[in-house]
Amino acid sequence: MARRHEQPSLATPSSSPAQHADSESSIAAHEDAGRDADRPETRVALRVALREDVRQTVLDRILSGELPPGSRITESRLAAELGVSRTPLREALFNLESEGFVRSDLARGFSVAPLSVREVRESYPILQTLEALALRSIGQLAVSTAPELRQINQELAAVAGDSERGQTLDHRWHDVLLAACPNRRLLDLITRLKETVSRYERLYMRDATLVAASVAQHLRVIDALERGELDRAVQELEENWRFALETLLVRLGEP
Repeated sequence: MARRHEQPSLATPSSSPAQHADSESSIAAHEDAGRDADRPETRVALRVALREDVRQTVLDRILSGELPPGSRITESRLAAELGVSRTPLREALFNLESEGFVRSDLARGFSVAPLSVREVRESYPILQTLEALALRSIGQLAVSTAPELRQINQELAAVAGDSERGQTLDHRWHDVLLAACPNRRLLDLITRLKETVSRYERLYMRDATLVAASVAQHLRVIDALERGELDRAVQELEENWRFALETLLVRLGEP
């Protein structure tokens, strides 16, 4: 009797119909992703995201002092360090120029904007006014931040020669003080302007005597809050910014 030959199955023992469905779904997903990447709007979005990433990285180097004030920016070298082409780097640099962090010259190319008396004179009175407005809008609720403000201020007092740490603690102190402000747009304005003056704050925090002065000024704000004297607290906060302004003008060479 002849043996009946069975037709081989197309599916291997390890591939079930469900697995075939998963595989097909995965392939379809990759094809969709590929088509999405080819869409003009997707390419534009990716380009904008890359430009913003490059901008933030370059800005971080400027604010940290890795790219010092007045230093020339060599595009080819910086692009290689960041692992990008010169196109997104140039776009990011033009954005930073519009924000005042970078300058461009036909002969020299891009350079980091130097520290300037004018920038300090223009920025610090605005910050003084905005922070005073934010603190006043919180009202008596601001007293609830006093314990945390004291703790941060104690940490700031212990900073010795570490300008980066001092700057971080000083920013945190002001952030905690104003965190309950109900006006989010006002807080956004303060944040953006503080980014502008960050290089000047680093210069200020290099001097241990000035750090001690800030600690004392912060303490007077806290004491006023705990006594329920909001107006006095606002005045002391304004004095904190006024002192920084006057000190920086001297450091930058204004008589």
